[in-house]
Amino acid sequence: MKKTSRFISIVLCLVIIALPLAPHAYADSDLLYPVKIAVSIGDGKEYTVRGYDVTHENNLLLSLNDLAAILKGTEKQFTVVFQNSAVHGAHYAITTGKASGSAVFTGNDNRGTVWAELVRNRIFLNGADMRYYTYSTGGTLYMSLIDIQLMLDLKVESFPDNALRIYPEQPFSVDILQLKEEGYFDSFSGVLVGDADRKTVLFAQNSSFPVPIASTSKLMTYLLLSEALENGSVKSGDKVKISKKAAELSRTADAMVTLGENTYVPLDELTRMMLLASSNECALAIAEHVSGSEEAFVEQMNERAAELGMKTARFYNPHGLPEFRETAIPAKLQNRMSAADMFRLCSYILEHFPQITEITSLQYSNMPTLNYTTANSNPLVFNMPGTSGLKTGSTDKAGYCLVASCPVTVDGEEHTMVAVVFGAETPGERGQAAEILLRFAKDWVS
Repeated sequence: MKKTSRFISIVLCLVIIALPLAPHAYADSDLLYPVKIAVSIGDGKEYTVRGYDVTHENNLLLSLNDLAAILKGTEKQFTVVFQNSAVHGAHYAITTGKASGSAVFTGNDNRGTVWAELVRNRIFLNGADMRYYTYSTGGTLYMSLIDIQLMLDLKVESFPDNALRIYPEQPFSVDILQLKEEGYFDSFSGVLVGDADRKTVLFAQNSSFPVPIASTSKLMTYLLLSEALENGSVKSGDKVKISKKAAELSRTADAMVTLGENTYVPLDELTRMMLLASSNECALAIAEHVSGSEEAFVEQMNERAAELGMKTARFYNPHGLPEFRETAIPAKLQNRMSAADMFRLCSYILEHFPQITEITSLQYSNMPTLNYTTANSNPLVFNMPGTSGLKTGSTDKAGYCLVASCPVTVDGEEHTMVAVVFGAETPGERGQAAEILLRFAKDWVS
């Protein structure tokens, strides 16, 4: 009896210990509800496509395999094949203009509701590396309806009860006012898109209020670095001595690369790590090199913002991490500004230091001294040809932020469109919104 009681006690203890952990196991996951989607295309025939509602109704993931089958013979036909190669490892290869040999789905659907994390399954579109959040199971790849339209340049119309109509002969286009009316931009803390060369705003919502901006703060750090290089107070060939403070930051959970105290790192490597990988420790090292201390640099950031007319900007550090006051009940402070002021900052940088895009347009970069190769954190550099920058950011309070730029030709002249997205709930959403804004801007000016 004692052994039985002891066994029950142990089991109960394990259950009690496990219960608080259960919600955290799915903290970064979604509940996927299987749905069947009625899809019609140009011939008027209706097909069934497998899909999932992600946590909420009408938040659709569609089977790319099924779409490839029903678009066979149309202008937007494509294939999707799972491959495993020595070069790219396990990945999905999507080829447009090629007819799929897959059969249209007609059988029983045995999928059940599952917990699943949307991940960046490796996807290559016509050989180009893509950055989309997807779900795969049983050799079938599921992608959000928004990303499918953007990736395949496809016009889709939605109807009640999970019904869609695809227009293969028409490219993706945006009615920005309709999106606004339908509440698409309501979930973001601020959005804006404009012509940086003409300093003209084409569309904005909640763009005048200061909000946390996370690592997009590093654009101001880049500006001050560029001005220091211009006036000769620092030189492009400088090797930066790493301080104790920067070395300590590089050993925290918010670090990208380890920096050794009293070691020297080329300034250009620190700059690329800051802009591409969003390295906080490298941003701090740059700030200390430019101004002698982080405190002096932050003071300079705020002064420069005021000089540029950025009335909503407030900086506490050069990288965008939360800053805690040294008080008994510490206040948690974060760099802030409005989307309108971020557009103002980017327009100024692109006018006076356009060489920033030589870095921010890179997909990958190697830093030999740091022994580190990084991918650009900006998904649009991969997903939207021609994207030239500029910066991502995220904290719990700021959400997921993205400042993206893309050059277009206007009346024979090249102009750079800049989209600002603050406060997205997921990294996938910030990329989608920024691409939608840039596509709208390109259509507007063309």
